[in-house]
Amino acid sequence: MQESVTRFYRLSVQLAFNIVVLVLVLGLFVGVARILLGLGQTLGGHNLAEAFHLLISDALTLVVVIELVRTFVDYFEWERVRIHVLLDAGAVFVLRELFIGLHNQLLDPAGVLLWTAGVLVLVAARTLAIKYQPEGPKHAG
Repeated sequence: MQESVTRFYRLSVQLAFNIVVLVLVLGLFVGVARILLGLGQTLGGHNLAEAFHLLISDALTLVVVIELVRTFVDYFEWERVRIHVLLDAGAVFVLRELFIGLHNQLLDPAGVLLWTAGVLVLVAARTLAIKYQPEGPKHAG
């Protein structure tokens, strides 16, 4: 009984992750299409500053989605969540927010310092996660 429940659980988790990966890949394609459409608006030149803002925001969001897809694919490869991959996605997200805040001139010096400290903490944590990996097969990551 326990073996069949465990098997059902593993199949359910695999199905759920497959659905999530499919949705994220679909999101990647939508993101690329949005960037291409935004590029058309930028070249059209109605409101150049707003078009560039949208283009930069969409491109950085696409990078975050790529990291999330990589996290899910990595889970399938290793059958566990590796912390340094999650920290990569977190660092990309924090960098995205920092770049957008700087581009829109929304951050004061204290805000820039806080976002930068967040990036440094995530990079330091990632370095420690790589250095002190659990025992077992290791991939360069």
